[in-house]
Amino acid sequence: MKLITKIIIAAAVLLLFMMLLPMAAIKAFPGWAGLGFLFFSFFAVDPLVVAGLGVLAGTDVRRLWWLPLLSVVCFPLLFGIAVSDFVWDLYIYSAIYLPIGYCAMLVTYFIKKRAMKDKAVK
Repeated sequence: MKLITKIIIAAAVLLLFMMLLPMAAIKAFPGWAGLGFLFFSFFAVDPLVVAGLGVLAGTDVRRLWWLPLLSVVCFPLLFGIAVSDFVWDLYIYSAIYLPIGYCAMLVTYFIKKRAMKDKAVK
């Protein structure tokens, strides 16, 4: 997969899961239901998205090392757009996502490296 394709996929995933889905949840489910969806998103969906972007970055670490960092920086901004209010505390919370993304990136990198080594041996 080309670098530009990976970057476009990452941007689309960030916009979808960190801005459009929360915005849709707030509009479709006002009140406690929407708030419940946002908490589910914070604790389950967003960490999986960051891990997925880390896996994508792990396929080309030299050129995509910044993807997990970008997702951590963009999360509070995109969520602020979704709820029409900027919450500075989300930067503290999003720092939890950083090790998740970089661990996924490193695990993917080492798995890919190991697979290439095994392939070269055969």
